[in-house]
This record gives sequence, structure tokens and C-alpha cells, in this order.
Amino acid sequence: MRKKYEPKRPVAPPRPRTKARPPGGARPPGGGKPMASRRVKGKGLLAGRIDKAKLPSVGTLVKKGVKLILVGIFSFALLAVLTVAIIFGYMYINESDYFMVHPQSILITGLSKLSRAEVLEAGGLQNSLNNLTLDTTKVINNLKTIPWIENAEISQTWPSGLSLNITEYKPKAIVSLQHLYFINENGTPFKKLDPGEISDLPLISGFTVDDLSSSGPLVSDALAEIFALIDVLGERDDDYATANVAEFHYDPDRGLTLFAKKTGVQIKVGLGGYSKKFWRLGKVMNHLKKEGLDEGLAYVNLEYPGRVTVSYRPGAAPTAAAPGRERRG
Repeated sequence: MRKKYEPKRPVAPPRPRTKARPPGGARPPGGGKPMASRRVKGKGLLAGRIDKAKLPSVGTLVKKGVKLILVGIFSFALLAVLTVAIIFGYMYINESDYFMVHPQSILITGLSKLSRAEVLEAGGLQNSLNNLTLDTTKVINNLKTIPWIENAEISQTWPSGLSLNITEYKPKAIVSLQHLYFINENGTPFKKLDPGEISDLPLISGFTVDDLSSSGPLVSDALAEIFALIDVLGERDDDYATANVAEFHYDPDRGLTLFAKKTGVQIKVGLGGYSKKFWRLGKVMNHLKKEGLDEGLAYVNLEYPGRVTVSYRPGAAPTAAAPGRERRG
């Protein structure tokens, strides 16, 4: 029998085996010799391989050093230029007339006792100053060293405007303590009278420095009584008007006593009812003048309601009147 022919199936060529990486380095792509490597001699942890490190050349280091030096020089030069510019800018602004405040252009309001020259000198404003660099707090503190100034306000308008608003103390009387002081309506002594200084304000006595320093209700009430009497007498035009009273004396037990300038008469007033008391005194004095009994008076008492008691100096009592004579009014 004839055998049937069967063709053989093609056999796929065997897949090439990947060769193991030879010791001593990795094979570069495409074959060839393995990459060079360096074995580090040593034992234990130091054993192994490391890649060669690339170290910068001397030329590279020199270039970097020069670059750093140039950057430093440029920065220093720039800082120096800026410093000089700031200095010259400050000098220009400080000396520029555009921002300069001149004494004659300063507006000052509220002056009564003080002069413009005194305020300018005390505030340090007697010379031209730069409005940008003006220390306004210092100016205010300097102004408050003047005893007459109770408060001061300063206002700047750009570029070269300046105004001052001054509030002066308003003296109500002069108080006799260890020295003579001006006193305002709140009972605050604010200025000592200078030697030779003259004032026509009424003089108040009977208080101590501690009394006015404490500002207690008793002192406040006493001063209120004195000021009320001063106001009443301020409306009179006779020998007992405020301008003709030499002294107002306060006693916590007896109240107020005043001393007339022209006649030297002591008038015991007490407390309260001042308008009525001096109305009665006016009627009595008019009667005494008509009778010729007004000369030689030394003492008048208005404390008691409805009557006026008068006394004469020893040896000066008129024949028509005896010392201690009373008149009801």
C-alpha cells in the first residue's frame, strides 16, 4: 500500500533566550561592551559600586565667584545711591519754602491777657518752621507752660498753614494763700502774681492751700457764696461796689466780712440774702448822710434780718449817735 503524504506543519523557530547580565556592568542597548563601573574596595557596607561624581572645574568656580562679587558691588552701589537720594530729598523738603510756616502767617485766636508775641515765643514758633516736620505735641506742651493758658489747640493746613486756638483762664478774684494767686470761677488758683503786678480784682482771704487743693464741697460752697456777693456788689455804684471793696474774708462760723477801700469800714455780712442786706444798708447810709452821721464809721453788721448795726471808731462818734447804734430798715 502506498502511504498517504501528509505535509509537515512549520515549526516556529525557538525564541532566543535572554542572556544573563554579565558580571561587571550592564550591557548597553544594542549590544556592545558593558558600561564601565568602578568597584569600591572595602568590606561590609563600603563594598559596592558608585557612579563617578562630576566635580566643577576651577574655571566654573572662578566665574561663580566673580558673579557674586559683581552682584554685591551693584547692591552696595544701589543702596548708597538710595541713601544719598533720601538725604538730599529730606534736605530739600526741610528747606523748601513751599512747606515753610512763617510766624507772620500763623493765625492765633482767643487771646485776651496774652500777646501774640508771647504765644509765638512760648510755642517755639517765633522762627520759620517746616510744616511737615513740625512737632505739634511739643508746641502744645510748650504753650501750656504759660500760666494764663488753660487749653491750646493746633491745626495744620497744607502746605504751609498753621492756626492756634488759645483758651485763657478767666480770673474771678485774687486769693490770699502763702502768696497772692489769680483764681477762676471754679476756685482754681492758676497764676501767682508777679512782684509789682497790679490787679483791680477783689481779694479773697480766709482759705489755706490745703483748702483749695482738696476742692471739697465746703470750700466749693464757700467760694460760691463769695462769688455771689461779688456779683451783687458789682451792680452797685456806691462805696460798697465790688471795685471799692479791699477784701472779702471768709470765716466758716461767721460767714463773710468785707472791708471798704475808701472808708476802711468793716461790714459783717454773714451768708445769704445779699441783695436785701445791701438794700437795707443803702437806706441806712443815706439817712446817716442826711443827719451828718456817716463820718467815723468803723463797723457795720448786716447779719441780722431786718436791721443794720453800726459802730464808730473811738473818739469819732458824732454827738447825735452813740457807738453801737442800731437802725432798723
